[in-house]
Amino acid sequence: MMFPDRIEELLNAILDGEASEQDIAELQTLISKDASVAPMLADRIAEHRLLGLIHQPFDNELCVRTVMESIAEAEASTAESILNRAFDTSSVDDRTVSKNEAVVDTRFRTLIGWVATSAVAILVIAGVWGLVTDRGRGRIDPMPIADRVAAKTIAPIATLLLEENCVWPDDRDFGEGDRLQPGSIELKSGAAVLRFEGGAELVMVGPAQIDLKSAARIVVHYGDVVVRADDGAEGFAVVTPTSEVIDLGTEFAVKVKRDGKTEVHVLDGEVSYRKIDAPEELVKILHAGEGISIDEKGQPVSVPMSSPRFRDYVRRINPRSRADLLTAYEGFNYSPGVLALDQSAVGIGWAGPWRKRLPSERTLPSEDSSPGHFEIVHGQMNVTWPVPGGRMGMLKVPAGNVYYVRPLEHSINLDRDGVTYFSLMVRETSRPEGRKRASERLRLTFRELDDYYTQYLSFGHGTGYQPYVRTGADLLFASPMVLPPEQTTLWIGKVVSRADGEDEIFFRVYGESDALGYAEPATWHVASRGIRLSSHFDCVLLSSEGMTERLIDELRIGPTWRSVAPITETVE
Repeated sequence: MMFPDRIEELLNAILDGEASEQDIAELQTLISKDASVAPMLADRIAEHRLLGLIHQPFDNELCVRTVMESIAEAEASTAESILNRAFDTSSVDDRTVSKNEAVVDTRFRTLIGWVATSAVAILVIAGVWGLVTDRGRGRIDPMPIADRVAAKTIAPIATLLLEENCVWPDDRDFGEGDRLQPGSIELKSGAAVLRFEGGAELVMVGPAQIDLKSAARIVVHYGDVVVRADDGAEGFAVVTPTSEVIDLGTEFAVKVKRDGKTEVHVLDGEVSYRKIDAPEELVKILHAGEGISIDEKGQPVSVPMSSPRFRDYVRRINPRSRADLLTAYEGFNYSPGVLALDQSAVGIGWAGPWRKRLPSERTLPSEDSSPGHFEIVHGQMNVTWPVPGGRMGMLKVPAGNVYYVRPLEHSINLDRDGVTYFSLMVRETSRPEGRKRASERLRLTFRELDDYYTQYLSFGHGTGYQPYVRTGADLLFASPMVLPPEQTTLWIGKVVSRADGEDEIFFRVYGESDALGYAEPATWHVASRGIRLSSHFDCVLLSSEGMTERLIDELRIGPTWRSVAPITETVE
């Protein structure tokens, strides 16, 4: 869908929460002048924001009506599960704007009252994705309305990307993928790699103890660390008992002995340093290739630069694939041809073969054209990652409304602290254009067999071929990026569950030209907020809808990035 450049620019600003009042007014004027823009704009908003429309800061009647129609058409498959829900706006004060209340302007009350009498209205409103506009700042807060209760979780400031031979204290057992909150970390031995929310990366070599203060500041009590702060992560600060070191766009090492004596080695770029509590005018600059030793009194002495680089430490760790950690794997490794579903028992971590949905598991649309067999083909995916999938057996899913379920041997428990990843390879054989795209969807959903409709977690794309994550209570988080057409893509999702606090869900889709590193990406296409799930997911549901045949392969579920990602076992 192509818009005039200015409309595209304004729409992106609104969807990203960066539009000013002037931008909003300009877009509304442009819509009024060209009614043909409204349907296209509606499709974009429906896919990207879904039902957050109700809280969008513009109210062109034609656009609102078209969005409602688009949502009703595109999301009809979820109607059955929410028909008994209600949406109550009576307690919402039109005149109040706060962080904890959703504001529904009076100009929407007539619209809500009109559609609330139909099943479509319940579908549209009960599935609100919860965009809350703070008009004082012109920003959009994506926390779902259903979860506006203050979360107990302190916002994480870093992620543990990689660990090798790490020995932690008995009361702290970190693992790859863990999200780290402010606090103290002690490493008795081994090496760990952290990435901070601000973009800086750090290697920590035990024995060491550091305090995570913020996304741009740590305290090193003792031990060795190497910091790499590329463009955009400048200003990362390392505080020791004797000094404060601040990067100026660089890579540097800090070594702290137990008596507080500190060495600083600049591997690239520059750092500033000063004695603890020294005034700004006493700050000094250290350049690449230089090193200093700072004694317990804060006095610096030049020393030869002798620290390994960040990449050298990672090479020593020698990150490699950990497919041995997989908890479930389906490679569809069968001979080409027709395979009865009860014969689809290959793989690990499953409690039975694939099957069609049961009548009690069906939602709208009621049409289910799932055949009672698999069609297995070979060599029909172009795969650029080091994985056998795409060359041997793979599942060819026919056009239509096709749904397959497979039970897991070990459930994914979201009522405890833990991290779970999955990956899946997908190839769209063709991409319909125009209105023909309205029914094209593909999803991988985790559900609970004994409580099929209460909570679920779904990763996929809808009519706009944009990645999204949908959770129980019909909350949806979507990406503005569009999947590359008619090529093999690799889906990778991450679920961070917490026994007490906010869960986090991440989703990224890789195209054939995208490389995979030894660690998860710094940027995901989709990241959730305000999610609280407690289910024990014990099955996966593969859903394919539309006129397009699709190829599916290499479904992996595991506890770490390296267990599910087909990484090349070389670093940088």
